[in-house]
Amino acid sequence: MKAEELLPDNQNQVTINGQEIRKGSIGAFLLNCKTVINLDKNSNEYKTAMSNIKEQALLLEKIGLFEVFEVKIPEIREALINS
Repeated sequence: MKAEELLPDNQNQVTINGQEIRKGSIGAFLLNCKTVINLDKNSNEYKTAMSNIKEQALLLEKIGLFEVFEVKIPEIREALINS
């Protein structure tokens, strides 16, 4: 399946396993994950990114992303386990 078959250009969201997913959800999750790698854990930017990661992860878990992909960044993996 190609991306445009799942979510055509004229459509901004899709429902998977009863969960509405907006275009860009997985990309935003990945960018937030990459962002926290180089940030001071006490910074507001780090805390905001981690908050976004946890919120996005709940959605991505519901569609089964973590059944096929493992989070390798230890602090993110730990945060997801504890949330």
